[in-house]
Amino acid sequence: MATRVFELSTGVTAAPEVVIDFLITLDRHRGMHPYLASATIVTFGNDDGVPWWDWRVVERPALGPLRYTIRFPARMTRLSLTSMRGSVRAAPGCLLDTVTTAESDADGGVTVRETTTVTAPRIVLGYMAKHAELAHARTFSLLAGELGAS
Repeated sequence: MATRVFELSTGVTAAPEVVIDFLITLDRHRGMHPYLASATIVTFGNDDGVPWWDWRVVERPALGPLRYTIRFPARMTRLSLTSMRGSVRAAPGCLLDTVTTAESDADGGVTVRETTTVTAPRIVLGYMAKHAELAHARTFSLLAGELGAS
């Protein structure tokens, strides 16, 4: 196994708690995330005051000009009002771990930061990391407009 890490950030005007509420609710990302076809909560719980949701996700990524369907589990965990963790098992041996924070700025805005660690067999690591970063960057680029519309 090999790993690659990427970081993203964007500015929004919504309250930090609203940002995390939105990001933790995967089905609201449809139309923003370029591969997301659907996301459904299959179970949820609370471990020692830390709430989590298990999702069943369907995506249609691209391999060159071809699109294919993948189905995988994802767990979103609310670490605090202003932070969350995501754990996605996109394929056997392929894991995306994200930590996202939303923090108020001195100028009244909110900075959203995400660090993603992609772990995969070396042969597919570049493909997995490239497409994860592309998809998350697009979602982040549309986030301010989406939160303003909600």
